[in-house]
Amino acid sequence: MFGLVWTLMTPMILLLIYGFVFSQVFKSRWVGEVQDEPYALLIFSGLMIFNFLSETLNGSSSLVQSNALLVKRTTVSPRLLPYALTLSTLFTFAINSLAFLIMYVWLNRRLPSPFALQLYVLVLAVAIFATGVGMIISAVSAYFRDVQQIVPLLTTALLFFSPVFFPLESLPDGIERVVRTANPLSYPIEQSKNVLFLEQWLSFSGLAQYTIGALIVWWIGSRIFRVAARGFADVV
Repeated sequence: MFGLVWTLMTPMILLLIYGFVFSQVFKSRWVGEVQDEPYALLIFSGLMIFNFLSETLNGSSSLVQSNALLVKRTTVSPRLLPYALTLSTLFTFAINSLAFLIMYVWLNRRLPSPFALQLYVLVLAVAIFATGVGMIISAVSAYFRDVQQIVPLLTTALLFFSPVFFPLESLPDGIERVVRTANPLSYPIEQSKNVLFLEQWLSFSGLAQYTIGALIVWWIGSRIFRVAARGFADVV
């Protein structure tokens, strides 16, 4: 009956739950330049990006199987499926960002600065990366169904090794370097806090390096998916 209203209500409810549990029950506090901002907003700014990547990767693990009828139709190119999934999760991100805006105005009694619009530039770079990895996952999962069980475990682990609930500076030096290097969410989530709360410009060099890496992953993923797609109709 509520239709798309639930898409807006769900992230807001989760925002309230996370904010209450971590700030009131665990008495967590953010350490760093943004420590004066509401803790719930700091969490949710990272969760928006994590949820976007997580939904794309988890959806990719069953993408081919759940679209078996389309895959078997010769008039429909399977290569369109990963892009359709990314567009769907981008829509969910847009709804989440609207929920974030509502909560930001409610808690801070003001609108975010125009610097916050840079968040969508970050998400575009993450979308390129997510599409590339998603194509690899969907290609492999069509032949090895156990991938559907592995991907949710990996995305859950990724959540707790990302700067969603804590700044990376709070980690030991050795672990911090590994997480910054190996975690694809470290850069966009950290930068999201800079543009949303500190009103800073994105680092051009950092964004360029991340985007180039994302394009390389997308190129590799598209090649793997194209080769694997030849046998999709036989295995779904």
